[in-house]
Amino acid sequence: MLWLALKTLIHEKGRMVITLTGIIFSTVLTLTQVSMYLGMMGNATAVIRHVNADIWVMSKNVQNFDFANPFPEDRINRVRSSADVVWADRLILTWGFLKLAGGGQEQVQIIGFNPDTGVGAPWEMVSGKPADVKGGRYFIIDKTAEKRLGGLTLGTLWELNENRFKLVGLSQGVKSFTTAPVLFMAYNEVHNVLSGLVRQNQTSYIVAKLKDRARMQEVVAGLRNSMKNNDVLTTEEFVNKTVYYWTVQTGMGMGFFLTAILGLIVGGAIVGQTVYANTMEHLREYGTLKALGARNSDIYSVIFSQVAISAVAGFAAGSVIILFLRGGIEKAGVSLYLSPVIFGSIFCVILVTCLLSAFFSIRKVRTLDPVTVFRT
Repeated sequence: MLWLALKTLIHEKGRMVITLTGIIFSTVLTLTQVSMYLGMMGNATAVIRHVNADIWVMSKNVQNFDFANPFPEDRINRVRSSADVVWADRLILTWGFLKLAGGGQEQVQIIGFNPDTGVGAPWEMVSGKPADVKGGRYFIIDKTAEKRLGGLTLGTLWELNENRFKLVGLSQGVKSFTTAPVLFMAYNEVHNVLSGLVRQNQTSYIVAKLKDRARMQEVVAGLRNSMKNNDVLTTEEFVNKTVYYWTVQTGMGMGFFLTAILGLIVGGAIVGQTVYANTMEHLREYGTLKALGARNSDIYSVIFSQVAISAVAGFAAGSVIILFLRGGIEKAGVSLYLSPVIFGSIFCVILVTCLLSAFFSIRKVRTLDPVTVFRT
């Protein structure tokens, strides 16, 4: 029955164009919303995921990585005292203002890390090395900030909170959820030079690596008992907490998913309407097939084949459009996370939506009496 379905689709060119337009619209909108959401969540958790740590210690009730609160840094000794800990280090997260060449200023996210160990350093460098920030007023900034800050040339001096720093490296792929440029510098320099941002003897996070990850829950439970003024989370828990905050507590995730669902509904409604109209127009032909001995399942296969062919063609066209637009969208500063799994998952959802939209057509055929074919 596949040939009959294809022949019917091609014969009704106008309806086929409308059907494909609906599926393309649904594909583009759904893929865009889902990939944007995943891209933003990837940015929000990027540093957490790339720090090679198993445990994160932070102030009480920190909701996500970007909103850190300082606490005494000497609490790292309690973490290091655990026999299960291989190493522990400190990270500072704060915010500052970078003066631009034109006289304006841009807010930046500052991450202070230990250049001797590299814990918390940028994970992909375009130029320079993380250790280059050691021993002076030096910093690394992500290359994605070039659009907002202007030219980023190694060796140039920049004014950060009225202090001069030299740009010694460019990282790549480090974006914050807030879209503020991310700047890395030595942990000690944040304390020594930018003392107005973070007080001496305070830190934002303590991260630790365990000897045996199988004992992670026991180690975390022990640290929670001994550090009751802090939250102690595994890396996975901190990632999930950050995603939950931006998705549920801010309501942002609901907005993305509602838009994606709307795209599916609109696409499904268009497909359902055109398939139903096509079924009604060929009702006598279907009645003739039933009179000649065709089973309902044979007619169903024709209708479902029409929908499946339309879904495949429309999804393929929509995917090509997304891939074509991806470069321009990401240049505008919007991260899109696209992978074969995403394409496959969205295709299955769209295919199921289109098949469900053919329900009314199937219902009409099921109750069709072949005798009506011979009535004048």
